[in-house]
Amino acid sequence: MLLASLGIGIAICYGLPAAGLILLTRKRKAAGKAFAWGAAAFVVSQLLIRIPLLQLVLPNFSWFAVMQLYPWRYGLFLGLTAGLAEETARWIAFRCFLKGRDAMEHGLAFGLGHGGIEAMLLVGPNMIAGAVMALTGQAALFPADWGSVLVSGAERLFAMAFHVGASLLVMHGVRTGKGARYWALAVALHGALDAAVVILPAAFGAGVLGIELWAAALGGLTLALGIWLCRKNQGGSGMLTET
Repeated sequence: MLLASLGIGIAICYGLPAAGLILLTRKRKAAGKAFAWGAAAFVVSQLLIRIPLLQLVLPNFSWFAVMQLYPWRYGLFLGLTAGLAEETARWIAFRCFLKGRDAMEHGLAFGLGHGGIEAMLLVGPNMIAGAVMALTGQAALFPADWGSVLVSGAERLFAMAFHVGASLLVMHGVRTGKGARYWALAVALHGALDAAVVILPAAFGAGVLGIELWAAALGGLTLALGIWLCRKNQGGSGMLTET
């Protein structure tokens, strides 16, 4: 069961973004460019800016240590800073580097690149290591059971759904000249998604199931809203772009 669950997790982390990229580039060649900018947006906003600040800079300030004692404050801080960092990176990418690349396929590819590289870099390597352990008879050394691995895979699936939806929202805002409005909506949704990881267990006693149900609901809602808005405005310039 462990090996099978790891296989499912690896397929979600690596196979899903890769398959999505192949399908989308068959419809629009520039989807590959959007996918690459989506990946770059995550790497720059999180790995190069936000996470180093959280781990290396902010611990030097007493107010940051005190804030961690208050779940609501700390959760909202983490959630909103994640939203500000990632959604701003999305907006910059669509506004400055993907001009005219605003068809549905471009938004889908950007979101898959963003959520896909997050899964590939932060979760996928551990799953690959676990699969190697299981195949070499060292499964007992892997620090998680098959159920936990499936939950982790489901979490990545919900996260990718959110990133695709948020990318569509930001792209729609840029395309319709309402960038600030949809950027703010994406930041709020992102903040609500990430803040729950801290707030739900500490303030409401929610377990892993409760957190994942919240992620599934908010990820699904964001994806559905993004798709609906893009289809509603399908007569925009992006849908006429052939590259």
